[in-house]
Amino acid sequence: MRIAVEGMDGSGKTTLSKILADRLGYEYVHKPFKFLFETLNINESQLKDLEWKLYETEDEALLTLFYGLGLLYGTRCDSNQNIIYDRHFVSNYYWHGNEETMPLHQELIKLCGQPDLTVLLKASVSTRMSRIHNRNGQDKDLSNCAMYDDGYDKMEQFLQNSGFNYIAIDTEHLSPEEIADIVIKNIDLNKQKKLIKERK
Repeated sequence: MRIAVEGMDGSGKTTLSKILADRLGYEYVHKPFKFLFETLNINESQLKDLEWKLYETEDEALLTLFYGLGLLYGTRCDSNQNIIYDRHFVSNYYWHGNEETMPLHQELIKLCGQPDLTVLLKASVSTRMSRIHNRNGQDKDLSNCAMYDDGYDKMEQFLQNSGFNYIAIDTEHLSPEEIADIVIKNIDLNKQKKLIKERK
């Protein structure tokens, strides 16, 4: 199965993704676009320079395709069918989705196929900023105004309009392990539904 973990920065995506990968024995993929560039031996610093160069263009279509290329490469070239994605379609759409780029996002979904399950982690702005500060008090995201947005309406609208199979989890008062339990139960339910459908 391919599971995508989504949400605003500080919502707990990376922590949950690693727990799920460990407990399920799945491959963990952090920011799928990196998967492509790592195979080309492009280091983190070079990749960051490339990202900033693209952001300077302020061209959302170009950025959509840049991040989408990694999704496409991972889907077409990685033979491992059991993957936990830390960020996926929803993150790409949240940051770069608009009326002009929507056809590009839709085409990427057609080419890659939807994840079997998308997990949308929710948390208040204050909780997210507190988490980011606790993990790194010097994190540049703390001074980035865009990180203080509550982007869940846009994310959930995209999931609904695209017909994704997803669950939204409020992480405010749950531990990472409790969240993982909820997700694994949903994965098991999805597997059961898939088996029933195949038998029919």
